[in-house]
Amino acid sequence: MMSYFYRIGKHELIDLFVSVIVLIIAFSILGKKSLPSVEVVLISAVGVGTGFLLHELAHKFIAQRYGYWAEYKASWTGLFFMIIMSFMGFIFAAPGAVMIRKDINVSPQMAHLDAAYANYIEKKEMREQLGIALSGPMTNILLLVIFLFMLYAGRMMMNPFLTDLAYFAFYINLILAAFNLIPIDPFDGGKIFRGSRLIWAIVALPTILLALIIILGISIL
Repeated sequence: MMSYFYRIGKHELIDLFVSVIVLIIAFSILGKKSLPSVEVVLISAVGVGTGFLLHELAHKFIAQRYGYWAEYKASWTGLFFMIIMSFMGFIFAAPGAVMIRKDINVSPQMAHLDAAYANYIEKKEMREQLGIALSGPMTNILLLVIFLFMLYAGRMMMNPFLTDLAYFAFYINLILAAFNLIPIDPFDGGKIFRGSRLIWAIVALPTILLALIIILGISIL
């Protein structure tokens, strides 16, 4: 079976590459009045490379697995304003998104399907949309757990660089997961909430609560 990675087109690769580079630059220069150090750029690269890139690719590959057309499109306006905002000391990251579409050809034989089968198709598509929406935040949640272990490892080894890198990557993945789990459109949380309020509550509530605790500066790590 062809790897899902072969389904990334040339223009899509360019969009992903430019988006990642702009994000790394934006987070590296955030609020700074001088050129960032190599360490700062590396820390930003790891945080962005995992938090943003793997989140978007998770959406893409799960959608493709379900038979959808899925392609990442950069938002050039969003990327431009992100750089401008980073000089002002804050970032609202809207680099782009994965566009998803499923073409359904209805044959004459299918035109008179009974209500039961039509209902089955509708529920099937709802489950697929739920899986696609969940894949991004769940990728971030898995990564933040990994970086949490790296954070404690860095502290045990008294390695400041590893500690800073792991904390930043943990923070970025946590904020991305929590932000995307807000239960309104166009966030992933809106689609998850419509698909299953129980799943949304199990995944979103502890993630958003943890993010709020960290943002408020309450020390738990």
